[in-house]
Amino acid sequence: MQLRDAILGRLGAPTTVEDAALTLVALRRAGRNPEALISAQQSSGAWPAAFNVDFPSVYHTALALLALREYDTSPAKEAADRAFRWLTTIQGREAHWLWQWKFRLFDRQVRFDPSKYGWPWILDTVSWVAPTALSILAFRCWNRSSPRLKPAADMLLDRACAGGGWNAGNSTVFGVNLDPHPDFTAMAVLALYAFQLGQSQVETSLGYLAARLREATSPYSLAWGVMALSAYAHDGTHGLRNQLEEWTRAKLDRLPDRVLALAALSLEDPPYTFVRTER
Repeated sequence: MQLRDAILGRLGAPTTVEDAALTLVALRRAGRNPEALISAQQSSGAWPAAFNVDFPSVYHTALALLALREYDTSPAKEAADRAFRWLTTIQGREAHWLWQWKFRLFDRQVRFDPSKYGWPWILDTVSWVAPTALSILAFRCWNRSSPRLKPAADMLLDRACAGGGWNAGNSTVFGVNLDPHPDFTAMAVLALYAFQLGQSQVETSLGYLAARLREATSPYSLAWGVMALSAYAHDGTHGLRNQLEEWTRAKLDRLPDRVLALAALSLEDPPYTFVRTER
């Protein structure tokens, strides 16, 4: 049995929205039913991090939208409409003029332009890379236009680390340059794929990904990296796919559903990326 088939066979009954969403995408051709994910949607249109949790999450709402795009059903489309209405109302706290004034004049521990904002992880917090990147991908995946997309893409470029890549939110804190993370970097370059912006930053970040993951043993980071490099047809994709296969096989019995699903997607031929819609 091929590794990818073995991975798909291990995907069970997920208990978190991230596991459920990524499993739905991985099993999109196997007759998987999105009903459980749709039923977890809150009345606001948002999804929480886990089933039976009340607190809405931008990151998990965007992931649910990416998963439902693969299911051409009326319930999936209706759920998406509600989710996009909710996402459109949510923005990073720095979008408010009072917080922009605060960041410009008083809160100087971090370095970023508060006029460039995206989406927070949760309500009433500032913008972060992962929820902003996945929200952009969700809008693009569903072919939804929004005036929120360009400021959000500008925000990602403004928060990029000096040597390439992205940290979780800021690039500099207390005058110290923060190190980038492979997963956040992969999400950011995938989100920027459709924009003719920051090409030099994107190229530098792809180079960072390829170099940083060369010795990586984490299937989660490797899978995100393979997807990002593949979207840009980067030379480093093939080597990292082999590496992903090696480490996924070695850790197969210990990996949670979200990691298994990401690995299965990255081991497709060609690797799946969230910058296109497959039918």
